[in-house]
Amino acid sequence: MRTPFARRAGLCLATAAAAALATAGTGPASAASGKLQVSLGTPEGGSAMTAPRKVIENPVDDHCYTVREVFPDAPEGSTFLSVHNANTNPIRIYETGACSGAPADTLGVGMSVIGRPLLSFKVEPGPEVPSVPTSFPTGQP
Repeated sequence: MRTPFARRAGLCLATAAAAALATAGTGPASAASGKLQVSLGTPEGGSAMTAPRKVIENPVDDHCYTVREVFPDAPEGSTFLSVHNANTNPIRIYETGACSGAPADTLGVGMSVIGRPLLSFKVEPGPEVPSVPTSFPTGQP
C-alpha cells in the first residue's frame, strides 16, 4: 500500500511528464539510414552485371549525388546504369545533372531502376519527429 506522500509524488511526476511531452515541439526531420547501391553506365555500354558498383551508406538527406561525385573517374557521358534504394527514405531520381527540374521518378524503399539515363539523385528528408525533452521539470509534492 502506498502512502499518501508517495501517491502525490507519483502524480506530480506523471503530470510533469505529460506536460513536457504535450509542449514538446517537432524537431528536425529524421535522417535517412541504410544503403543506396548504384552502378555506372558508360558511353561504351556494358552489362548491368559487370558494371562498376558503389554503395552509399547512410546517405545525406537533400544532398544531390551526381555521377561525377560517386564515380570521380567515370568517362565523360557516363550515367547511373542502376540505382537501388535500400535506405529508410524515398529518393528522387533525375535525368539532369544537378538534381534540377522535375524528378524523373521517385524510388520508394526497396525499389530499383535499371537502364534509364540518370545523372543525379537525392534522398527525400524524412518526416519531422517530435522532440522529447532530456529532463523533466521537478514538481513540489
